[in-house]
Amino acid sequence: MPRENFFIVSLLAALLLVLSGCSNQYAEETEKRVATVEKQLDELGRKIDSGALSNALLIKTYANKLTRKEPAFDEIARALRLDATTGGPLYQGLRQRLTKVNRNPKNKQEFAIAWQEIDSLEAGSDPVVYNDALLDVVNTLADLSQGALPRINVPRNAQTATVKGGQVPGSYLVGNPAYGQWKNDSSGNSFWEWYGMYRMFTDVLGFAGGGFYGGPLYYSSWYSRPRYSFYNDAGRSTYGSWRDRSNWRQGQDRLARKGIRTAKPKNYGSVAGKKRVSTYAYKRMNTGSALRSGRMPTTSRTRTTTKRTSSFFGASSRGTSRRSFGGK
Repeated sequence: MPRENFFIVSLLAALLLVLSGCSNQYAEETEKRVATVEKQLDELGRKIDSGALSNALLIKTYANKLTRKEPAFDEIARALRLDATTGGPLYQGLRQRLTKVNRNPKNKQEFAIAWQEIDSLEAGSDPVVYNDALLDVVNTLADLSQGALPRINVPRNAQTATVKGGQVPGSYLVGNPAYGQWKNDSSGNSFWEWYGMYRMFTDVLGFAGGGFYGGPLYYSSWYSRPRYSFYNDAGRSTYGSWRDRSNWRQGQDRLARKGIRTAKPKNYGSVAGKKRVSTYAYKRMNTGSALRSGRMPTTSRTRTTTKRTSSFFGASSRGTSRRSFGGK
């Protein structure tokens, strides 16, 4: 090979090495976890479609029985029945959030947001946790039946959420961004607005002999009321996006300034589900601590590679910076 050609080849090889050393490890690690969660969501979808989740089966059963008992509730029952499938808002919400994860974070702040959102999605795609999240739909159908269908994991003598003496239809779902949103009226007061087909909850006043409250639900009074809601008590960190959680914290601060305290969580659900929720909460705490201190958070796939992760983006790594994760 001529000397000048050899020089060019050597130069290109050196350039490739330099470029490979400048790879974005934020993006590499994010992509790995996104792929893992994507597989988990696929597996969850198969379990839902095959009837492997007990509460998904209950939703179908309750929806059918409610329609036979109260034909006026047919549209609501059919809307809620969707959550027993992969076409429902709960499962689709996880899918949509995964597509919005920033897969190419360029700095530690972007990486932290992406990583914590993936943590949340990992918990949400756990079949045990997901099955418990469906309790809110199961018990919504049970309450609409006015006692004909038993509530699940709620004490028999527990009172349902009421306003002005009227039972609130869909109370378990209020606050869950899969079903509606908080909006401000002309006076600046925040009230709950149902999405699309779930607006039928506002039309049930007088159905089945009455007893339902059909007025507006205001943020300041609603969150001070004790009630059962998996999403409100345990699922916000899992089935709400980081923006939803941020809005919730801001809302809590506003209530606190007004001297209003939010009701204590009821924490209802299965024993296995509670244990999983606790495990994921502990993991999120460790993730936050690791990110703040500049360390790579551990996952089930990285716990055995402590040496590598402890120096993530450190001087020995080939990341975008030779400073530690906590540096600029």
